[in-house]
Amino acid sequence: MDAFREIVDSRLPVTPVPGLSSLKLHLANEQSGLGRLLAELGGALSPYWAHVWAGGLALARHIEAEPDAVRDRTVIDYGSGSGLVAIAAAKAGARTVIACDIDPLALEAGSINAALNGVEIQTLLIERGRNGSARLELLEAIAHDTAAKPPNLLAPEGRDGPKGPVRGETHPANAVATGYAASPSLPLSGHLSRRRERVSRASCKAECNAPAANPEPFVVMAGDVFYDARTAARTLENLNALADAGADILIGDPFRAHLPTEHLIPIARYAVTDFASRGKPVTAGVFRLRPASRACS
Repeated sequence: MDAFREIVDSRLPVTPVPGLSSLKLHLANEQSGLGRLLAELGGALSPYWAHVWAGGLALARHIEAEPDAVRDRTVIDYGSGSGLVAIAAAKAGARTVIACDIDPLALEAGSINAALNGVEIQTLLIERGRNGSARLELLEAIAHDTAAKPPNLLAPEGRDGPKGPVRGETHPANAVATGYAASPSLPLSGHLSRRRERVSRASCKAECNAPAANPEPFVVMAGDVFYDARTAARTLENLNALADAGADILIGDPFRAHLPTEHLIPIARYAVTDFASRGKPVTAGVFRLRPASRACS
């Protein structure tokens, strides 16, 4: 971590976030030499965390405009990258913020950027199984635990759910499940689809029997996660599984070709810059995942 921090400090200058002058991040520029930086770090994945992207900017702008969307709630930043959305949520008063990504360097960068902005976030390394399925039950169980919901609601049969994370601690997925290796790509295929009916019944029963004092659902924020067809399909499946677990899903995206608009409810638009467009202004939307209808019996 110290070596990584030294490289970040020396190669990625502190830069105000476009349109959000109250936030700043370590971001790459033309002099950063990201190829050499990755070689020095031994990173296997593209350094998405060294840039800001339109969808994340739109979510951060939305948090600034509508802080009640996250205040006093558990927030999961899905595919966190630089940590921008997680940091914006923490500054807006979220009770617990968990930044998750498949790239351990992104999580280190997110922690450094959080400290730069005077907030603390938790980090969670998402790993995938040998068959390509995501360890989403870990994420769900942690979210349930931090939101004061049953922590083992979605735990596989015969195994206790993981405990809630310690503030500021990084949680590799294999801390509770061994034999899993990190994936070289962002898509996290949703193996929970095979259990979705059981999950829906359990969630529905919990909602029907829950007292009115139950905390609000945890919030999952996903920026720039629909960038190709394969990723889009897997991401939609994962977000639907998290919605089945009781999450409120907010998505930020600059209307890329693979954005599943038929499954989304638009709630806001923002003019933002986008690294993918070489810093040119684009319009990015914030969407709520359309909830699947569930009837309690």
